[in-house]
Amino acid sequence: MIFQRFDTPDWLTRLFQGALGILGFYAAIRFLPRVLKSMTRRFLFGLIGEILLVALGLFLTRRATDGPRRREPLNGKEPSPSSSS
Repeated sequence: MIFQRFDTPDWLTRLFQGALGILGFYAAIRFLPRVLKSMTRRFLFGLIGEILLVALGLFLTRRATDGPRRREPLNGKEPSPSSSS
């Protein structure tokens, strides 16, 4: 009984794998900087926008929970209810 090793590729498979490796390397060199730049730009704009939205939400929530501000009485007297400004 003769055992053949099927896990070793023949010369055509090696040639095909080498060509795909070279094409993949070329594509990575060619397109990776552009993709990284657009991803970084999109990430930074999204992060800054999200920080601004959270800050605005916190500001509005704080203003809503504080309620309306009461006026300080003039000279220690309560303002009369009939006078409206």
